[in-house]
Amino acid sequence: MSKRPANPAPPSPPGAPREVREVTPEMRARSVRTFVGILVAFFVMIGVVVATLSLQGRAVRDYAARVADAVIATHPSANAGFTQPCAQARQGPLPTGAETCDVQVDGGRVTVTVRVQGDRAYRLVR
Repeated sequence: MSKRPANPAPPSPPGAPREVREVTPEMRARSVRTFVGILVAFFVMIGVVVATLSLQGRAVRDYAARVADAVIATHPSANAGFTQPCAQARQGPLPTGAETCDVQVDGGRVTVTVRVQGDRAYRLVR
């Protein structure tokens, strides 16, 4: 907190030159603290966004792996080729943030594609 002078100077007339304000070390320190605080808050917010996207991506990749394992457990024919929603291969809801999920089997190779918010997609091939 800054202390104000007990008797402030009277306002100067409109045409008179203004008095130059002196920046004290306390004011400078407070300005630096505010700037550093804003800078730290900015980087913390960037970190939160990156961590959130990372966790969502991991949950989606884990879900895709479980779906692929469920399809592989059915031993699809090497001559078969089909596409189906993930819900037919493995019961349960999509992970948070996922919009669609498709399983494609082509020649015994299983590909799981999960589309998430923000026009991103995760593809797992086994």
